[in-house]
Amino acid sequence: MHTFAKKINKKLYYGWMMVFISAISLFFSAPGQTYSISVFINVYRAEFGYSTSLISFGYMIATIASGSLLVIMGKMVDKFGQRAMMVFVGIMLALTAFYNSYVMNIGMIFFGFFLLRYFGQGSMTLIPHSLVPQWFEKKRAFALSLETLGALIAAMTVPALNYWLINTIGWENAWRFWGVALLVIFVPVAFFTVINRPEDIGLSIDNNGKQNDVDSKLALEKLEAESFTLERALKTKEFWFIGLISIIVPMFSTGVTFHFFEMMSLRNVEGDQAAFIIGLIAFPSFFMPFVARVMIDRYPPKFIFLTTQSMIFLSMIFLSWFVTGFLSAIGFIIFYGTAVAIQVVTLNTIWPTYFGRKYLGSIRGAATVFMVLATAIGPFPMGLSYDLTGSFNPAIYGMMAMTIIAMFLTLSINKPEKQQ
Repeated sequence: MHTFAKKINKKLYYGWMMVFISAISLFFSAPGQTYSISVFINVYRAEFGYSTSLISFGYMIATIASGSLLVIMGKMVDKFGQRAMMVFVGIMLALTAFYNSYVMNIGMIFFGFFLLRYFGQGSMTLIPHSLVPQWFEKKRAFALSLETLGALIAAMTVPALNYWLINTIGWENAWRFWGVALLVIFVPVAFFTVINRPEDIGLSIDNNGKQNDVDSKLALEKLEAESFTLERALKTKEFWFIGLISIIVPMFSTGVTFHFFEMMSLRNVEGDQAAFIIGLIAFPSFFMPFVARVMIDRYPPKFIFLTTQSMIFLSMIFLSWFVTGFLSAIGFIIFYGTAVAIQVVTLNTIWPTYFGRKYLGSIRGAATVFMVLATAIGPFPMGLSYDLTGSFNPAIYGMMAMTIIAMFLTLSINKPEKQQ
């Protein structure tokens, strides 16, 4: 494998191959993502007769449980490397998809949610986000924005694909389709191509030339000196402020996505139209490589966060009061998707920039807990709001208040200094 990588590197920096594989990983995280699971929610309601609030409550508990274990996954990535863990997680997510094709009651559904969230939404995004920064520094934001194209393609295509699979071969076989795809496509690709970091094959970050033993030793010493351990990172206010800011997008996005078909039906949007619209949330990410070069590489993260939080706040207002049909729903999803695209790449860039590369798996594992807990919180208040009032707006108003708080937190973010 190392010989193959060195041959590739003669023509193209092998780090770009890692960007491509990471994009594939983000695509195949789809079975555990809310935009994919949401298509199955109405099936579960019709098949088993469960209420919206009950299913969303189980989803919340399952997501909280999975999020609390992501720190362990992050430490395993630091210990065993991205390649080994990517293969392992891919196999486990495939088995999870097969399991979900056999659920028969609410308990099995809840456990299926837990496995999907842990191995799909959590682990299959954590690992690639810790792999790409190992290979890039100067072009890190650009590389990470290219990586997110995998998530973009999944978000745009998987809801409609799941909708078609369910109506064509049934919801059970739709889950089995994903299990087979993971085992046949993703796992072999990860096993045969992933290399954890450039130093492992005698290369330097950003492809600055081959390294001899002395250069490699100096590079590793520099890596150690610049990197925060998880324990040190937890003692900085930046870790906690960035984590709290990162809550807003996944909380609101998951709440909206989980209940999207019901939410759109209240706004005169048909089911097939909703399946098309929900995929458009990822459309702005197509332009992120250009935005990364112009904005994220040039301006301090705090100002980018303030901009995106303001856009998110306006999106909440628009959804609450002005989405009344197909065209206005498209306007909402594209505007909100733009804010999400910019903030996601900024978050993926800021962790290695502020805390270094060596312990990035552990730090991203701990930071991902914020995101996973937020995705757990999002669906339940919206489901409860709908069951009690017939409207999702009361829950959205509460999230608007949280967004205002996040705007103030952004102003206190600065790159922490590592105390020797």
